[in-house]
Amino acid sequence: MHSRFLKLDKFVPGLIIFLLSFTAARAVVPVVHISPKPAWLSVCKPYDKKPSLRTVEDGYFFELAEHQVQVEKQQNYHHIIREIVSETGIQDGSEISVSFDPTFERLNFHEITVWRDNKPQNRLKASAFKIIADEKDLSNFIYQGTYSALCILDDIRKGDRIEYSYTITGRNPIFNNKFSDDFYLQWRETVAHEYTALIFSTQRKMSIKSFNGAEKPGISEANGLKRYVWESFQIKPALYDENEPGWFDARAHVQASDYDSWAEVTNWALTINPVKTSITGELATEVAKLKAISGNDKEKYFRNAVKTVQDEVRYMGIEIGQYSHKANNPEKVFSQRYGDCKDKSLLLVSMLRAGGIDANMVLVNSEGGDIGQYIPAHDVFDHAVVVAQLNGKQVWVDATISYQRGEGTDIYFPNYGKGLVLKPGNTGLTTIPASKAGKIVCDENFTVKNARSPVKLEVITTYTLSEADKIRDRLASSGMAETEKNYLKYYSKTYNKVEPDDSIVVKDDEQKNVLTTIEKYHINDFFKKDSTEDNYYVSFYADYIRQELPEITNQTKTPVAVTYPFNEDYTIHLYLPSGWDIPAAHDAISRDAYSFSSDYSAVGDTLTLNYKFSYLKGVIPVDKLDEVKQDIKELTDHALSYTVSYTPNGENPAPSDLNQWMLNLVLLVVLLMGTAGVFIYRRETPGIVFSYGSTFTPLGGWLILVGIGLFLTPLIIVFNLFNSAHFSMAAWNRYGTLAYGASLKSQLVFETACDIILAGYAVFCLVLFFNRRDILPRFIIGYYLYALAFCTADYFFASSVSHHQLPDSYLKAVIQSLVLAAIWVPYFLRSSRVQETFIVPYPSYNYTYESPNSNKGELPG
Repeated sequence: MHSRFLKLDKFVPGLIIFLLSFTAARAVVPVVHISPKPAWLSVCKPYDKKPSLRTVEDGYFFELAEHQVQVEKQQNYHHIIREIVSETGIQDGSEISVSFDPTFERLNFHEITVWRDNKPQNRLKASAFKIIADEKDLSNFIYQGTYSALCILDDIRKGDRIEYSYTITGRNPIFNNKFSDDFYLQWRETVAHEYTALIFSTQRKMSIKSFNGAEKPGISEANGLKRYVWESFQIKPALYDENEPGWFDARAHVQASDYDSWAEVTNWALTINPVKTSITGELATEVAKLKAISGNDKEKYFRNAVKTVQDEVRYMGIEIGQYSHKANNPEKVFSQRYGDCKDKSLLLVSMLRAGGIDANMVLVNSEGGDIGQYIPAHDVFDHAVVVAQLNGKQVWVDATISYQRGEGTDIYFPNYGKGLVLKPGNTGLTTIPASKAGKIVCDENFTVKNARSPVKLEVITTYTLSEADKIRDRLASSGMAETEKNYLKYYSKTYNKVEPDDSIVVKDDEQKNVLTTIEKYHINDFFKKDSTEDNYYVSFYADYIRQELPEITNQTKTPVAVTYPFNEDYTIHLYLPSGWDIPAAHDAISRDAYSFSSDYSAVGDTLTLNYKFSYLKGVIPVDKLDEVKQDIKELTDHALSYTVSYTPNGENPAPSDLNQWMLNLVLLVVLLMGTAGVFIYRRETPGIVFSYGSTFTPLGGWLILVGIGLFLTPLIIVFNLFNSAHFSMAAWNRYGTLAYGASLKSQLVFETACDIILAGYAVFCLVLFFNRRDILPRFIIGYYLYALAFCTADYFFASSVSHHQLPDSYLKAVIQSLVLAAIWVPYFLRSSRVQETFIVPYPSYNYTYESPNSNKGELPG
């Protein structure tokens, strides 16, 4: 059983030696056997229709995914046909790997065939397998004794079909022949044909429950056996995102269990994990010592026992065979001073009961979620904790969390949702009440003497309750030297010339469970000189909060997990001798899952920037993703940043987030375009005589839409530019801190300049339009083609420099400009109305106009 709260210490040589020696002494030698297929298999009829290649990822798909389970024979049969459709698939799909536990499982391979041009090549031989220790959780101090049988196939080519089948025989004896399993009917890859069969005795009472729209099974009985068969075709990959909650699974699946009730699961767990009632040896001495220290104060005894188990018994699990679910003897665990979650929990329960405190182990799922939706079974849990009754109050404890402090029953417990209390007579799950979470309060104090002197920075960070527990554990694990190095590295990303003034001071009030760290630095070149004006500026950014914001793209289709609980109060104080003259400002975002507020104020010589951010829930639902994406953009682009300009000659500083350099670029582009527009407009048209009235057509028809578009375009462009990051000095400076910042700046300049050109071009065409100039058709055709070229180039430019998913607006702009060009370019080339409307030359007084109702030479209005 695994815990989410693991100390990520580095391995020590002694631990590695211990594990190696333990493996050599205790583990069964793993072997791959070769045998015919079992005789009990259901018939899976062939299916040869291929899926659409548009649904295939990683260069291969599963032509067949067959899984059959014979419960009474304790056998799991798998039959896979994998087809390679590209060179990528050769890399990703040409290995066969099967995990098994040799202490109670036997692996038999039946076939490995490579089909090429519909001709079989037998690749099955025992010597082709490499047996590798499969300890994926070893870095988390969990040793399970499992192995992977790995076969790397030679000479695999595009178009090959790799077919293999195998059977794993055996069940962990700790379950006493009770059966529970999940059968997935949808994978994260494309499957053309999926076939699952569950076969068991008619005497066995089996409960079945479907999830996520799983198909109903076909049910049959014969020879005292019942068969459940699920068969599906052309199954698309299930939704998956690496930011989704651990408990979330969008795949269609079925749970099967032969437990009658949660009471039966409780009794099974109590049988294999009995509480130690008679304590002897070293553990008995420790209990006597704790009793002497605590006197008659049970709360004090409780906290001392918890502290002993959490801090003095390190987390490490040897979960081989029955010890995957069976805890070791508490006396042994305390003597060896290590154990996994169930070992430490049973040890704590035994110690608490020895002190006269009613306590029990509890099985939970560390990923949270609603385990109440499942059929009673032993495999819905992956973690063990403790619940105690103390002075009429229920207290929950996770024995794998280290360095929890406080007094009495005030102790943080993670949000595990529900748990199964291992107490005789218990018949159901218990809802675990929410625990009071901690808070992070960070104050950054910048003291400025003048623009050129080093700035003093003092950072005071206060952690309370659960946050104090976490930072206390982190400090103990990393050590002070490593911590100081990491903290300095963090600030050096923002301030290139930052140096520590002193060692970090740690103040830990263990009774109140409040931990405070104090850092002191000095920063050279704190202010940046404005190249266009005689002043300086500095930008601040609430990066503490930004780091907690999830990454949500247009491809995110599942719920998103966030750090819950999380509550941060981040304040920046900037002390300046000359004082401040800025208005107060407030901003806030309030949603169901989170809240944010920012407050800017100035009193005397102190500017205060305060940011508060809290997660109120642990998951962002799918229907709120668009809203959250917009909020994150607002926070990262604007709300978390603040730029201050400073004039050294004694004038009061004022807030400024305007990128003056970008504004100057825009003014230059506008000046050049205005000059070019006047020059082009005033170019004289060669002499022409035409008759007004018979050929001249006033503005109207579809041309009205063209005029509206030309009028709105510059307004929309200017509005969008000044309401985005294009003219934000904070965004410009933040780009400079990124490894790819130069590319982002280049893209920003390109986009701004081209947008202004497009707006100016629209204004120029609008002037020609209302004056019905003869040169409008060719210039407006150029306008639409320029818009298409710019939007396309901007899309590819942004794609090449961005390290995140592009917003939909980029692609929409390309499509919109393409549609407009496709409509209006042919119209202005061929329309007779255009030819009869836009005929006014320059200068008009040089030309002759003839009209039935006007004097010759008079320009019509």
